[in-house]
Amino acid sequence: MTDHERLSTIQSYAWTLELLGEALAQYDELLECEHNPQLSGRGSAGIHQAIRIIGRMTAEECGRLIDLAGEAG
Repeated sequence: MTDHERLSTIQSYAWTLELLGEALAQYDELLECEHNPQLSGRGSAGIHQAIRIIGRMTAEECGRLIDLAGEAG
């Protein structure tokens, strides 16, 4: 994978994290109106898990870029 491809992947991860954060905020607002804590816990947990996974993947790609930059420098 080239540096450009890695940066493009990281950018996609960042956009996805932004969208998930927005979805979480909207979901919380919706559930405040419905007062259903069981749905709130399950839905929020799924979104939080997705954020953690994508965050980890982003960190791994950044680590690869840093390693490659260190080898080149």
